[in-house]
Amino acid sequence: MIALGSHMRTNVIFPVFFIVCALTMWSCSGGTMPSSPSLLNPLTAPGAAGGRLQTLADPPAASTLAVIINIVGTVGSNAFMPNPTAANMGDQIVFTNTDIRIHHIVLDDGTDLGEVAPGQSSAPMPLMTPTATFHCTIHPTMVGAINGDLPPAAPYYPPPPDDYTGYY
Repeated sequence: MIALGSHMRTNVIFPVFFIVCALTMWSCSGGTMPSSPSLLNPLTAPGAAGGRLQTLADPPAASTLAVIINIVGTVGSNAFMPNPTAANMGDQIVFTNTDIRIHHIVLDDGTDLGEVAPGQSSAPMPLMTPTATFHCTIHPTMVGAINGDLPPAAPYYPPPPDDYTGYY
């Protein structure tokens, strides 16, 4: 009799255990979608209406580049490197001051990038036109161009021959 009772318990326990495991797995998967993508069920972002996530097989999305123009001096078109600079529309233009003096960069269309202290960089600015020219308002001979010819520089007047050190 003991052998018959344990055999019946085994016959009841295994199906119940199987059903409990199946329900647990079904509830963990959300009940509607498999946990991995397939041809019938592509990977979509949660809450997205049919939007696909980018996979390794997808080509990379086009991105903008940061184009850095170094400020290396205070006189003429050689104060910017490279000059003229090549960039695409939408690229982020950044001026980095590697000179020992402060500069105030303005695009010739009136866009003011502000002062750039030694060792600092300007905020990134997207290039909105195919070409652009720029200058330093503190040092008027400092001129530069993006995708174009250099603008004419203002005449250079050397500092007066006295001991005044505040001249930029």
